[in-house]
Amino acid sequence: MTSPSITEDQIMTGLRAFILDVLPKNVGIEVVQGQDNGVPMPAAGDFVVMTPARRQQMSQTARAYDPDAEEKEISRSTSLHFRLDTYGPNASDYVQIITTLFRDEYGFNFFKTYGLAPLYCDDGQQMPLVSGENTYVQRWMMNGLLQSNLAVTVGQQFADTLITTLREYH
Repeated sequence: MTSPSITEDQIMTGLRAFILDVLPKNVGIEVVQGQDNGVPMPAAGDFVVMTPARRQQMSQTARAYDPDAEEKEISRSTSLHFRLDTYGPNASDYVQIITTLFRDEYGFNFFKTYGLAPLYCDDGQQMPLVSGENTYVQRWMMNGLLQSNLAVTVGQQFADTLITTLREYH
């Protein structure tokens, strides 16, 4: 049976937890995952949309063997790219908070519990959105990278006994 060490859902859960932890708690900010078909934008005045963007291999694979479990773990360091879109009247302030704490020891310590580490994020930029009602919606976008040693575990057969026979050749 093949199983990954960390899934997309776990990565997004860690990112969402970080955003909810650093943004103001008493204003009802919604944090949702993007690219969800048939779902309207949140009704809250301020909200954040997280979108996974790509994964990039940072190292060659490494292998670890466990004869007792008859498994082999194959891992590689991977950068996990994402985009955050912050919406609402406080969008620029929220990007400032997120980028500052993402780059700090605070972000490193927070993500460590999720098996992730912050690598990089840009400063964000304003990207206004025109709604269906032809009104501008404040939107600030930022891109970031997390790092994790993603592993896949597969079954592996091992030999624990070796039978040899010596033969002489003339």
